[in-house]
Amino acid sequence: MQPITDAVGNGRPEPAWRNAYRQLRMAIINREFAPRLRLIETDLAQTLGISRTPLREALARLEVDGLVTTAKSGGYAVSDMREDLFDAYDLRAAIEGYGARLAAERVTDGEIKRLRENVAISQRVALSDRHQRAQLNIEFHEIVVSATRSPKIIHSFTNIRDLILTDEDMTLHSEEAHQRFIREHDLIASAIEMRDGDIADRLMRKHLLSARDLLLQRPDADNTNSGEY
Repeated sequence: MQPITDAVGNGRPEPAWRNAYRQLRMAIINREFAPRLRLIETDLAQTLGISRTPLREALARLEVDGLVTTAKSGGYAVSDMREDLFDAYDLRAAIEGYGARLAAERVTDGEIKRLRENVAISQRVALSDRHQRAQLNIEFHEIVVSATRSPKIIHSFTNIRDLILTDEDMTLHSEEAHQRFIREHDLIASAIEMRDGDIADRLMRKHLLSARDLLLQRPDADNTNSGEY
């Protein structure tokens, strides 16, 4: 984590708690902090370069997100997100399945073009390039969700996406599995382009539940908090 600055892109000061919240959220999601680790406020405040008041505001908001819990001895500890992982996949399948249905009804030609370009680029990316694969995967799902024109679906997707998708997730796939998931993206894009909401919904749910099943097949599945796609 980096010391917090007090300005945002538009030049206006940003509340210190908001920047702290973002940094701590990503640190927990990326497993920079181990599950159940007790968070020492004085150490965090010093690392982030802020006082304990904005830090406590950030921690309180992380508790609402379910990323930290109140420790029995006081203060906060990092949540063990493994317990909620598979429920998160089921919820995401429901949200994005319905989202794909709406996207088929509301998508623009420009969004269809972006989906096609995303799939084409994904087909050329090497399995070893985890960062670009992760970025392309997130982009594909963001385009679909954005095409719903539904603020509630977009908000729900954003919250769950942040808990699942990281560069580290890309280690779960063999070349065969990687190509299979790209083909599934291609089929989803085709269903949306044909404006067939039923098929788009079914394909998206199957796609995400396959990702959940892939995680379950790992010998060390209970030692990770993330899945792929």
